[in-house]
Amino acid sequence: MKTEDDDALWNLLGKAEKPTASPFFARNVLRQTRMSAPITSWDTWLRHRWQYACLGGLGLLLASLALIPQVETPEQTTIALAEKVSESPDYQVINHLDELLASEENLAWLEN
Repeated sequence: MKTEDDDALWNLLGKAEKPTASPFFARNVLRQTRMSAPITSWDTWLRHRWQYACLGGLGLLLASLALIPQVETPEQTTIALAEKVSESPDYQVINHLDELLASEENLAWLEN
């Protein structure tokens, strides 16, 4: 087409708005492409991988809590020691130890 032949058309084309792409054009095209693609198990895993990461982290947290030793209070330690002593075969000797020590203190030959 020769420009001399149709000056009115070229003037009209010069005044027309130039086509511009939307700032979100690339995002919209990629979204449509992803939506039209068939979903495989790998795609599903990739889309939900943050859930697997959270579940794995929760599992590690629970495992670490289960492996932490229980801290005993001094009262629990004292009770456990008393139970161990009472089950000992030497308990009767230990039970009368105070009386034995008191009788030794009262002996006349120990006094100077």
